[in-house]
Amino acid sequence: MKSLAKRWWFWLAIVVIAIFVVVHTYLAIWVRDYVNRKLSEIPGYRAHVAAVTLHLWRGAYQIHNIDIKKTSGKVPVPFFAAPLVDLSVQWHALIFEHAAVGNIEIHTPKMNLVNGPTKESQQAPVDAPWAEKIKQLYPLKINRFAVHNGEIHYRDYSREPKVDIPVDRVQMVAVNLTNSKKLSKSLIADIRIEGRPLRAGDARAQISLDPYAAGPTFAANLEISDLPLVKLNDFAKAYGGFTFKEGVFRMAMEASAKQGGYQGYVEPVFDHMTIFNEKSAENPATFVWEAIIGALTQIVRNYPKDRFGTKVPFSGTFEHPQPDIFATIFKAIRNAFVQAFEGKIENWKKIPNVEPEKKQ
Repeated sequence: MKSLAKRWWFWLAIVVIAIFVVVHTYLAIWVRDYVNRKLSEIPGYRAHVAAVTLHLWRGAYQIHNIDIKKTSGKVPVPFFAAPLVDLSVQWHALIFEHAAVGNIEIHTPKMNLVNGPTKESQQAPVDAPWAEKIKQLYPLKINRFAVHNGEIHYRDYSREPKVDIPVDRVQMVAVNLTNSKKLSKSLIADIRIEGRPLRAGDARAQISLDPYAAGPTFAANLEISDLPLVKLNDFAKAYGGFTFKEGVFRMAMEASAKQGGYQGYVEPVFDHMTIFNEKSAENPATFVWEAIIGALTQIVRNYPKDRFGTKVPFSGTFEHPQPDIFATIFKAIRNAFVQAFEGKIENWKKIPNVEPEKKQ
């Protein structure tokens, strides 16, 4: 009788394990198909997910080898691809703050933003439909979003030469996206981003925003440094008709927005810049144009530091931007004869506070 009882429990355990494996496998397939279906509901795009792994003990699932391509128009590169996306419960918030919120971790993603003369040749739809589909992939509100070792490309195939501006080694962490007092003393989301523009420079950004405001409400700092100007030659040739021979680029930007309006400035700085490449002599029009630009930058250059720079203020509403051209010219002259710009954020840690809109 004892051996029979042991066999009964043994076979019961086998049946329970078999049922769990079948349910777990079927559920993983169902989740995979659900993710493919939801992401493919964006008009003009098709998504493919190779597999989904469930981790029920930590309230998570992992998406493997996701690939999103544009099906309308003629764009030769995929919109987004990543080998691993992890969606999980933020246990610290659940246990200590009693807030049921989620966390997204994206590993080694690649994104291609494509510009072009028509909508069919463009690919840059990072807007409301995508945000809504991401919300549908996980039942909890996403409170933390992180990107590890990402890569972003800005491309323009309509120009000559074709433009490809990559930013690799992208590290990003966004916290308090639910805008909840349970999780933070502030109702403000905080985003930190670092990366390497054109695989050579250094860039970092800090953004403070109210993600649930009716209109854009944010304050942002951006700083780019140590970027060799020759890396920008394709971009400069395609959009400006000139190229760099040598020099280093730096840039600082501060911006804020609330109640439908925005204001800020961009401060580009060029050190030891030389515009005029020997190869340009092969094209008379390019030769003359580069000579003119080079002469102008020599006139308003700060010679003690061998630096050309200016400060470009901007303000207005999102429907009617208002760049200040006269201020730009004045500050270029100021850089040359009064005080050279540095292309750095003066108070990096003191990002302006954003006042969140009052919730009803």
